[in-house]
Amino acid sequence: MLRHVVMFKLEEGAPADTLEALEAGLHVLSQSIPDIASYRYGPDLGLRDGNFDFCLVAEFPDAEAFSRYVVHPDHQAFVKDRLTPVVSERVSVQYEI
Repeated sequence: MLRHVVMFKLEEGAPADTLEALEAGLHVLSQSIPDIASYRYGPDLGLRDGNFDFCLVAEFPDAEAFSRYVVHPDHQAFVKDRLTPVVSERVSVQYEI
């Protein structure tokens, strides 16, 4: 099993509904990409200064499933249409569980 963790910082002045739009889009992805074994995501709670604004934790059966997810047309469209316009910084890591 492979775990993918990605965190995002939003651009200054991102629309007020950005976090809700990200959650809605990720919900659709969780339903449309069969390689996703688990998909958890949400906004930072604001408990510490300097945190990223949003986090996604996804699990996949193996590295091949993760690779298919990365290039899946729905994922690519989400990144292009919903993430790229509002994200200033992104960090991620993948590891075996």
